[in-house]
Amino acid sequence: MAHQQKHTILTLVLGVIACIVANITWAKRYPDDPFAWQHKPMDAKEIGTTAGQMQFSVLGTTVISSSNDDPYLGGKIGSDYMLNEYGALRFYVAQDLFEPNGGSIEHRFTSFRFGSSWHLNPYRAVDIGSFIDAGVLVVDFIKGKSGDKAPEVSLGGFMMYHIDSALFIRAEMERAWCNVEIDGIDTKQHRTALSLGLGMAF
Repeated sequence: MAHQQKHTILTLVLGVIACIVANITWAKRYPDDPFAWQHKPMDAKEIGTTAGQMQFSVLGTTVISSSNDDPYLGGKIGSDYMLNEYGALRFYVAQDLFEPNGGSIEHRFTSFRFGSSWHLNPYRAVDIGSFIDAGVLVVDFIKGKSGDKAPEVSLGGFMMYHIDSALFIRAEMERAWCNVEIDGIDTKQHRTALSLGLGMAF
């Protein structure tokens, strides 16, 4: 009886050793998976709007204004700080420049605005949202001719396309309202602006 038990144990041990040796041998002979790269998870890459992000934008602008018969060109520069993935604080400066045909603008407006924006599609390459700003409009600020000032409010929407984790394209459309005194005359200023440009996110 004892002899049979020893024989059984020896057989089991030899069987286990044989399986281990076979696995090692076949593992060495089995070729590498040629499609292994397809099963690897993608490297982590942060793209889109995220909490704590700072966005800087430089935009070219086409403006349709109640004070000018023809549309004219301008520029806009500013930044957005993301309080979280959806809400941001923003500060922008907008400047009227010249008419596309080279004509001059009788009065050029400079706007200093502070406001908030809402992002509806964070963590994605394409982001859309809206914003509301309030600030001060200065007449002929860069010329120093009049310096008349008045409060201004603007409302608009935007679309962003994040090329990578840092660079993005930004487009905006806004409507601004202001009552300002120009050359001693109270004037209602209604302006619609279409903006397009590039930005960097940090």
